[in-house]
Amino acid sequence: MARSLSPRDALIERFLPLADGLARRFHARFRDLLEADDLIQVARLALVQASDRLRQESSAPAYLKCCIVGALHHHLRDRALLVRLPARARDAAPWRHLSLDEPLATADDGDTSDGTCRLQALAAPALPSPDPLDAAASCRVEALLAGLPPDQAEAIQLTVLDGLSLRQAARQLGTSSMTVSRRRRSGLQQLAPLLQEPQLQAQPRATAPQHLYAAA
Repeated sequence: MARSLSPRDALIERFLPLADGLARRFHARFRDLLEADDLIQVARLALVQASDRLRQESSAPAYLKCCIVGALHHHLRDRALLVRLPARARDAAPWRHLSLDEPLATADDGDTSDGTCRLQALAAPALPSPDPLDAAASCRVEALLAGLPPDQAEAIQLTVLDGLSLRQAARQLGTSSMTVSRRRRSGLQQLAPLLQEPQLQAQPRATAPQHLYAAA
């Protein structure tokens, strides 16, 4: 007498053709990068894991497909051979593909003690040294803004220097976008002749005055 399948096993068997079909379709797109058998295994494993997380059977087709496709894309990202080699030459290749999500080995036997991945172990890029010309120009712009009415200075500070949209600045100031636009336009009209002074023109690398020119 054949053993009856559990609801979970029946669900997996029902959607097994879906997993295999998605794997074959994925292999057709990336046949030069991935092996068909590997993709089928990834798709089937994703199906089994997603079946355990499924809460409503009515959403099974869309949910399982999304999980399987996501797993295939992750496999492509982590395991695809960027340099295609014959199967017999892959083990002897002087390089191999490493995922940044792979745990970083901290012992000679390959064990990991803290679960740190390769991405977390990368050194942060060095920050560029501050440019004295930019600093001087920023001080000059702050002095110019100080001579404007406060509402106009705030509008320019938020929308030009801080890069906020009119709607975001209006929400922060508790007013309308049209009011912020009007204040910014009035302030920039007052700043326009001051921005032509030789002290600012001699600093073409300054970031803040260039923003003001663009907004004006």
